[in-house]
This record gives sequence, structure tokens and C-alpha cells, in this order.
Amino acid sequence: MTRSKDPEYPKWICHSCGETYGTWYKRGSYVGPPHHCATFHKGTCEMCEAEDELVTEPRDYGHLRADWRRAIIQSKNSQ
Repeated sequence: MTRSKDPEYPKWICHSCGETYGTWYKRGSYVGPPHHCATFHKGTCEMCEAEDELVTEPRDYGHLRADWRRAIIQSKNSQ
């Protein structure tokens, strides 16, 4: 199933989750394209559920790593 067709794939993520689960970050370092623009707005992160955060689309972090779903499940179980 592609990301765009997966109903559980987050539409909006915060910067912290983008750095943690985005494919353009390896061991805390940015490895994505040298020039990239992203548009943020205030909203709720669909990964960590933080409200009133600046959020953008996962594509602005190179999309999410393959284990993104496990991260959401672990986060919800720890609450």
C-alpha cells in the first residue's frame, strides 16, 4: 500500500517527530537535499498528538521511516 492510500499515515507532523522519524535524518543529522522549503502551520501532530504545535507534511522530512506505525502504537500504549 502506498503512503497516500494508507488512511493511518499521518498528514501533519511536528518538527520533533520529523527529526525522529523522517528519512532525511540519520543519527540526529540532516542528510536531505541541501535546499528544501516547508510550510508550517499551527495544528496537532498526528504522531505524538501534541496540540498547538507547528506542523507540516511528512514529505518535508523525506517521508517517515518504515517503523512509524510502531512508534505511534508505543506512544499510545505508554499514555
